[in-house]
Amino acid sequence: MPNSQAFNLQPQAQTWLVSAIHLAGLTLLTLHLAAPHLPEATFWSLWPYTFLPSWLGWTLALLAGALIIPAINQMVLAGLRFTIYDLRFTIYISRLTPHAWFALIALFSGLLFWLARLRHLRWGDSYLLTKALSTPDLDLRVIYNWQAPFTVFLHQRLWQFVAEPLLGWPVETVYATTSIICGVFFVYLLLTFAARLGRSPLESAVIAGLVLTTGSMQLFFGYVENYTVISLGLLATLFLGWRALAGEIALIWPVLALSLTNAFHPSTVFLWPGIWLLSWLYWRRGRVSPVGAIWQILLPPLLIGASVLALMESGGHGLAALLGQDRPGGGDGVWFVPLFEIDPEWQKYQPYTMFSAAHLLDWLNVHLLISPVGLPLLVLILTARFRFGLPLFERPGERDFGYFLTVMAAMYVLLTWLWNPDYGGRKDWDLFAPSAFVYTLLASLLLVRAVADRMKLAQASLFLIAVSLLHTAAWIFANTHPLPRE
Repeated sequence: MPNSQAFNLQPQAQTWLVSAIHLAGLTLLTLHLAAPHLPEATFWSLWPYTFLPSWLGWTLALLAGALIIPAINQMVLAGLRFTIYDLRFTIYISRLTPHAWFALIALFSGLLFWLARLRHLRWGDSYLLTKALSTPDLDLRVIYNWQAPFTVFLHQRLWQFVAEPLLGWPVETVYATTSIICGVFFVYLLLTFAARLGRSPLESAVIAGLVLTTGSMQLFFGYVENYTVISLGLLATLFLGWRALAGEIALIWPVLALSLTNAFHPSTVFLWPGIWLLSWLYWRRGRVSPVGAIWQILLPPLLIGASVLALMESGGHGLAALLGQDRPGGGDGVWFVPLFEIDPEWQKYQPYTMFSAAHLLDWLNVHLLISPVGLPLLVLILTARFRFGLPLFERPGERDFGYFLTVMAAMYVLLTWLWNPDYGGRKDWDLFAPSAFVYTLLASLLLVRAVADRMKLAQASLFLIAVSLLHTAAWIFANTHPLPRE
């Protein structure tokens, strides 16, 4: 399509995209309001909304839905601008740098994470971890574990040598504390990253707002499991990858970040195709020789891998355990969802086959729970891209990062479809939760590049963030209740 024709189609494409966003958001709000009348087993990603009083659920949904009305949307945007730029407020904060503001926001978020922290051990292996890491029987106590080598070792040692003798804390409080600390650093890093990705304060706010309102943020609300540290590691990998492509740092740093993330939880090993693409893009720009690229790709994972092996061997839980009782794949040792049939011996750990309706429903529920707008937004933007020829990235550097982020997101989404969750998607939602940070970041970046009209971007994003925030707030609120274990 000639460039002039594509330019003429841009307003039409943006109008179509904003309308589609409004329709998708209203559909999500309707589904949440209908949650009490839907079977929980089928629509479990919506069930947290039922914890809100009916009157409050309806009020909040109507307020969020009202943001598609231009007059109301503009009034709210004007109020936000006034709050930010009020003269007296400006006088007080004029001496603070952006990074100081980011630090203050991150610290405030830590207080929020603590006040609304998880109040039960229902999800995943939370209950088992708290018992296994602190059992009085030293022969049964878990210190070394191949399922999350650095994570389990870190938390067990923090409990055994610091938290328990000095503070009297149980293991769950240690996990909750590291969860919140990771959340504080995550917020600070995300705000810093968004400030660099956005070409304006509006774009930065949209990127940060969409990621911070994902359901996966539950991981930082005192969550007791092994997925909080890797969420921070993934964001660091993406940020360092962006800086490497910008020529600010060497390739070795994002490679090292992902290698360390792998050591905290090996599910992230499946993201290496993104690093390989990053390395090729980095080399193509002439920033490193082929030999230099190879050693920067190989050295960090070899060193980190050797340190993991040394740690596990020192604890008598080395390769024999990795190939035996502690093999990857959970209870049945099966990595991927069975294609066509379930082994009767392992039926407890194989809830469904690859192409079954049960698997599809669980997969859709997982992604609706962890990012209600992430994947729908990606689908809508790509539809607009191919239907109208809507340009997304203007500069080669932006395109390179877009390719890198797309591969990282695609590999993670593919993992959520292929990997066999021993407890089913609902109980193992946290295993897949970090993926939402990656693909929602991609969706938000594409959105701010796709909608060139600043007013349309502000109005559509405000509505989208409100819908996402309402969903996530209900999810976090539900987990402040001491739910019984299943």
